[in-house]
Amino acid sequence: MLNDYEITRVEKTVYPILSLLKLIACSLAVFCAILLLPKFLNEVYEVRSNLVDDSLKIRVIANSNTAADQQLKSEMVASLSPYFKQIQENELSNVDNEEIYEQLAAFVEKNYAQADVHINIGENLIPPKIAANAFYPQYFYNSIVLTIGDGRGDNWWCSIFPNVCERSSEKQDTKNSEEAEEKEVKFLVWEWIKKLFS
Repeated sequence: MLNDYEITRVEKTVYPILSLLKLIACSLAVFCAILLLPKFLNEVYEVRSNLVDDSLKIRVIANSNTAADQQLKSEMVASLSPYFKQIQENELSNVDNEEIYEQLAAFVEKNYAQADVHINIGENLIPPKIAANAFYPQYFYNSIVLTIGDGRGDNWWCSIFPNVCERSSEKQDTKNSEEAEEKEVKFLVWEWIKKLFS
């Protein structure tokens, strides 16, 4: 049997003035938060609109997710990067880019005529992206979009992990052979019990 212990209760003294001050302080904190929230949101939207309006975006969309189309896209980006850099420098210094655009179109027509590349300059829908520690939401940006062929390539995951988007027949054959060779499942405890009684 357990021993009985005497329970002693310590009575707390209630300070009504202190409780009232705590209530007032919490109310003021909530009131200030409500007043400052719209100002904070306005600053966020202002920064976002500056990002949207000020920077020229450049996007190259691959024809599909195949390795050949992703390789063509990578080669095109590498060969056109001097034009892209010049266009962005001209944008920062408020210089007209018409001559560079014409040179870019001529270079693409000369070197990538078989790829059926379409160049769109102006307001284009760009998907969300994180670049240079800034988040760019999906929006119609002032941009240059080069679309190769049908432009159905997933230009992030499929360029880095092509097997995610398109399974090779070799991997499918390996998977089918693994399923055919199902291994016998053994449980450690059950095997131990069987050894005890055999």
